[in-house]
Amino acid sequence: MSFKQIGIIASSFILVGLLSLVLVSCASPLDYAFEEVDMDAVETAPDEFARDLIPEAEYMMEEQEMIVAESGLPDLDVRATANSGPSLRHVIQRGSIELTVSDTRDKLEEIQEIVRKADGLIASLYVYEIREGQYGARVTLRVPDAKFNPVLEQLEALGKANNIQTELEDITMQYVDLESRLKNQQAQEERLTEILEMADTVEDVLEVEKELNRVRGEVESMTARLNQLKDQVTFATINVSLREETIPTGTVTTNPFQNLGTRIAEAFIGSINFLLTVFSGLIVIFTALLPAFIVLLLLAAIIWLIVRRYTRKKARSSKDNAEESGTLTHQNKES
Repeated sequence: MSFKQIGIIASSFILVGLLSLVLVSCASPLDYAFEEVDMDAVETAPDEFARDLIPEAEYMMEEQEMIVAESGLPDLDVRATANSGPSLRHVIQRGSIELTVSDTRDKLEEIQEIVRKADGLIASLYVYEIREGQYGARVTLRVPDAKFNPVLEQLEALGKANNIQTELEDITMQYVDLESRLKNQQAQEERLTEILEMADTVEDVLEVEKELNRVRGEVESMTARLNQLKDQVTFATINVSLREETIPTGTVTTNPFQNLGTRIAEAFIGSINFLLTVFSGLIVIFTALLPAFIVLLLLAAIIWLIVRRYTRKKARSSKDNAEESGTLTHQNKES
């Protein structure tokens, strides 16, 4: 083989090597990384190296699952736990219902029975007369939150439901914030109490007491507000409006005579109570004006005595003048 052929072969090998280097340098860095990295080494690699190869979120999830597995805790869904909200919600339930009923008084008795069985209470009750023989009522109920829907269904069955409204107000954040601030104020109150015991001078005592009174006022206010929220969460509020059916104008009905005896007795007792109220009011007015009457009576007595004395003095003077005039006339006749 000649030197020329050897040179050509050597040049060919060099050219192929250069082309190979160019192709390798143009390959994807990611492909190169996966071709060169040993997966067994990755599994045992340090954390920083593993973070470069595994997305951060997946790495954190795998790390938490490993910790749970090593600790022997129950196998929980870590992703669901991380996204879940507060376990306890504080919700205020309110509702209102408008009913058209046949007899308002009878339905009020049934409402009282429903509330009693639900361990609730009637917060307010107002019965009024729409027209002669037709009554309506407005009732506010407080029932346990767990029995809100059953009670509402029982109320709906009492008559024709014209309007039903329900409302849920989530006060969890407000409740938790108020509870947290209350705990901080209570801790501050305890700390100020300890400082007050260590105070030496009168000025320090007065200053600490002033701040302590302020903190106690805030604690009382927050406690009252928190109790109010607890009550609103524990007991749902239902406003019930009752209205008797309208009497048709072309129909003769005996509804105006219903409960006639009760209405007569109520009217009679009401008139007696009115007279007693008027009489008691007159007594109160007379008692209130009695001091003024006494003063006026004394003034009238003084004026009467002055006028009487003046009248008597004037009458006596007139009598004396008459006697003197008579004496003079008699003396003139004798002379």
